[in-house]
Amino acid sequence: MLGTKIGFDLGTTTIAANVDGKGIKINEPSVIVYDCFEEKVKAIGKEAYKMLGKTPDYLTAIRPIIDGDIYDYGALEQMLCYFIQKICGNRILKPSIIACVPSETNEIDKKTVTDLLISSGAARACVIEEPLAAALGAGVSIKNPEGVLIVDIGGGTTDIAVVTRGCIANSSSVGIAGNAFDEDICRFARRERDTVIGSITAEKVKKQVGAAKFLDAELAVRAVGKDYITKLPKSIELTSTDIFLCIREHLEKIVESIKLLLSGTQPELVADIAKNGMIITGGGANIRGIDDYFRTKFGFNVKCAESPELCVANGLGVLLDDIKVLEENGYVFRSYADMNDFEE
Repeated sequence: MLGTKIGFDLGTTTIAANVDGKGIKINEPSVIVYDCFEEKVKAIGKEAYKMLGKTPDYLTAIRPIIDGDIYDYGALEQMLCYFIQKICGNRILKPSIIACVPSETNEIDKKTVTDLLISSGAARACVIEEPLAAALGAGVSIKNPEGVLIVDIGGGTTDIAVVTRGCIANSSSVGIAGNAFDEDICRFARRERDTVIGSITAEKVKKQVGAAKFLDAELAVRAVGKDYITKLPKSIELTSTDIFLCIREHLEKIVESIKLLLSGTQPELVADIAKNGMIITGGGANIRGIDDYFRTKFGFNVKCAESPELCVANGLGVLLDDIKVLEENGYVFRSYADMNDFEE
């Protein structure tokens, strides 16, 4: 396969790109800022993220992907063009691209994403399910015949899948993940502290003191927002216990989704899971004690992957090294000619 090979993790909050032979070269927020007066892009990625919640009227900040679904195709295409250009420069040969989508994405949406990749500059493109890439990035062998349970807690969705022999045997996706936890923290601050804080502040609090259990040594951090009544600046203290109490309901819903998936999984695979356990990937795996939380709920071994937020991107790197594995498992690369044939 000629040209550069790139794997894109199209996350709700972050876009990561793994380049064959070079590793992860892009890991930036999935945000784009438009200048409405000049009708052009003002900033993309890290620079755009700094403007979230702070833009004047003539600037609009957009997250092209919301809860795992593409919200603004034009904005996402511009972001992909920018990152592809950043990686490939002015090379004559266009890259071959693999991208990830949530596990429950239907065939029509998969084709739409493939077409978007091609129109953004790919010579050939293929889409795969996020949990498969996450499993490979967490160290699961693509030839492993035993079932492994993967729970990928991202920004917009939590993807749950049973992976075996480099394929997904059963999967589901639930719209509860990091962004929902941030909203929980915002509501808690408003309800319990009479303070309005933004989603960026809530995310920082989650990263600094977030916990999925009562910690022996409680952590605390100060968050600054505005008083709900007076609208004046106000600083409050939030603890790890506060965060656990306010995200616990959503954690329970993820548990119920996992139980529902297991109820529809073949008995032999469930037996494998009882032996091999569960692997948590995605940024949500960084919440303190989340492995202990799930372990108490299910009774089998649960572990968090190393560098969990990069598991999908690292898994794409594994596939870039051996693209034939995808074709052997039924995944199809499409080109611009295939787009035209379909339209005709």
